[in-house]
Amino acid sequence: MRGVRGSIANPAPDTVFYGGNTACVELRTECGAWIYFDAGTGIREAGAGLPGRGECHIFISHGHADHIFGLWFFMPIHSPEWVTNLYLPARLEYLPDYMYQCGFFPAPFSELKGDVRIKLIEAGCVTAVPSPAGREITVEARAMNHPGGGLGFRVSADGALFAYSGDHEIDGGADSMSAAAEFLRGADIAVVDATYGWNDYHPGWGHSRWQDWIDAASEGRVRNLVLTHHDPVRPDQELDRLDQTLALIAEEGGVNTYVAREGMRFIPSGPVPFIRHGSDWLFQFLDELSLYRDESAILDKILAKAREITHADAGTIYLRAGDELVFSYTHNDTLFSVGSAHKHIYSNIRIQISGGSIASYVASTGNPLIIDDVYDLPKGAPYSFNDSFDRSSGYRTQSMLAIPFLDNKGEVSGVMQVINSIDPQTGQPCPFTLNMAHNVRMLAREASGIIEHSATERRGIYGILRMAAVHDPAETGPHSERVGAVAAELYHIWAEREMNPIDATRREKSRIRLAAMMHDIGKVGISDLILKKTGRLTDEEFTVIRGHTEIGASILAEDSGEIAQCAREIALHHHQKWDGTGYAGPTDAGRLSGAAIPIGARITAIADVFDALVSPRCYKKKWSFDDALNLLKEEAGKHFDPALVDDMLGMRSLLGEIYARFPESDAT
Repeated sequence: MRGVRGSIANPAPDTVFYGGNTACVELRTECGAWIYFDAGTGIREAGAGLPGRGECHIFISHGHADHIFGLWFFMPIHSPEWVTNLYLPARLEYLPDYMYQCGFFPAPFSELKGDVRIKLIEAGCVTAVPSPAGREITVEARAMNHPGGGLGFRVSADGALFAYSGDHEIDGGADSMSAAAEFLRGADIAVVDATYGWNDYHPGWGHSRWQDWIDAASEGRVRNLVLTHHDPVRPDQELDRLDQTLALIAEEGGVNTYVAREGMRFIPSGPVPFIRHGSDWLFQFLDELSLYRDESAILDKILAKAREITHADAGTIYLRAGDELVFSYTHNDTLFSVGSAHKHIYSNIRIQISGGSIASYVASTGNPLIIDDVYDLPKGAPYSFNDSFDRSSGYRTQSMLAIPFLDNKGEVSGVMQVINSIDPQTGQPCPFTLNMAHNVRMLAREASGIIEHSATERRGIYGILRMAAVHDPAETGPHSERVGAVAAELYHIWAEREMNPIDATRREKSRIRLAAMMHDIGKVGISDLILKKTGRLTDEEFTVIRGHTEIGASILAEDSGEIAQCAREIALHHHQKWDGTGYAGPTDAGRLSGAAIPIGARITAIADVFDALVSPRCYKKKWSFDDALNLLKEEAGKHFDPALVDDMLGMRSLLGEIYARFPESDAT
């Protein structure tokens, strides 16, 4: 859908979601034919996205301004590399000359640079459209009910049927309804003029009610019905309500009916390649995103939404750290599932912002980039494409959209790249559109605040950890990062095994990662004489040490936030044991066993002990991963939840990536 308004274009704040351009529908066949129905203002952007040369076909339904004024701004009619076949109703034979003679356009049609071939058609004409691959494409013109006359079109191509009504009024009579049903009969996709509903219908004005089209489509057995030609003053919120009504009708067994919006794509076979959502999609998404606390979960959601609205196969997010961009999240449907994307986030890839890559350019300038083919960049471009990932993985990057994240000072805090927008008809990569770029920029701009808030919250946790590290040399920043990461990934595996909903898993995982990092903050209340003692602790000293669980819980109890409450449970119970012989304080009071121990504490106990074993300490050498995992196996059913130990054993390769990402030499 290129233009969805009737009467007059109305690009206003309350029409931006569904679009303010007037009538234009683009049809593309499997063999590569480009066909347009009507040339309202929506055809301008359609032309801007075409290749440098080719042939296209434009069918005009009638001569009213909202269906023709975009024609003179359509790129191919100004390019000698393009052939444009213009099919006009016979009574509009002199239309091109009249536009110049009346002063509506500064140059006569004959002087335009494009090769424009005008062909006159009437109701009943069947036009065979030349196909690049010699396949049959036919367009049948039908008379429609509109003041001054009008044409509708039925297109047969690729074994499917498409119907476009142009402007048409179903006047409520039996014959009129029967004619509309016959026009639509058997259509896989039908785009129709539904300017009105029952409450605002104007008889005789030449436009139909959407309720009548649903009745006609049901009788004509239409697979997908698209309502367009929206009243120019009908705001997005009103169209949202209509779309919600249409969704309910479809759920109850009615015709699949959609409110047309610019950029919407349909294919005759297979599922509809978009998710139905309203004009407030961004506000709803931000509300949902605000429930997440962990940076990785936030980036996962942002990248998933950016890919959804651009039909992208893959994507990557880098966050800025000084003069570098640090790899932070990735998706790639070709190489791995979204559900397993979390396993790929611990790569320690860093890119110099001055390095000359695409991401570096966006980070250094703050300018977004839309690239149709990364292997065919403009000569002299101030950036280049690094194909090392493609060469090592066998992936083929083609189109790319790179967008900066800006913080509250307007400075670049990261870069998001979405890769290979997939054409739903061919399944092949295609260029990103300007509309896609606009939506992703809007998403990145609004989501940046949540990323920044997450970073601020994380810095607060780092401050607490630095305070703990003053008292206990073992409580380094990397130790806490590793415990948090191992706990988060162990929870992810557990939640999958429990078949928890993925969104609930991501939210809880984001809390556990940060909460587990604070498991030992209670040690700030323990004397340095005990914490830093190199010899064996006495029984009395060990009793004091055990008190750090209660101290930590009391510190965190002052904060009512979700992370603090999760961290309180973990701090209090991470020394509990599966067999009930652990502790939650200096005495045996509060002992728990088995599943009564909170899941976050059970998981953190494994992560904490594992890291203590494989990390070097002044009193011991570091263990190998295998030796540490063997100890966990020996303690399964005694110290540790045996099912979680099995999950931990399945993380062997992921553990290596986590420990490479957070080596002991790093500073918090």
